[in-house]
Amino acid sequence: MTNVLAILIGTSGFSAAVETQAGFVEKSFENSAAGAEAFWVFAEPLIQSEGKRVKVCTVSLEEDPGAIMEWLLKEEFGPALLSRHVFLEYTAKNNESSQSAAAAARACLSAFPFIRRTQ
Repeated sequence: MTNVLAILIGTSGFSAAVETQAGFVEKSFENSAAGAEAFWVFAEPLIQSEGKRVKVCTVSLEEDPGAIMEWLLKEEFGPALLSRHVFLEYTAKNNESSQSAAAAARACLSAFPFIRRTQ
């Protein structure tokens, strides 16, 4: 099975949610090259400890997703992209916070159930 790592890009930076056996672990970062590197320092040990494949899913509430998206593409993560509209519709329908990376992860899994089976 594949775990999801969601990145929610907002006006003041981005938040990441890494799926673990205990649930989602979330942390926020500035949307800069340094923030992208700090994100990986946070996420890599969580991913490795799970020992599962990970699929990255991003949601941008901003027109320009900034440095984190550039970093993900440069590092060849091939993120799935969930539209802002679909994410906001999901959070409204499910009474979830539109500022939560864990909500972004659940929205991604709802929209893209095949993520669980991706290689």
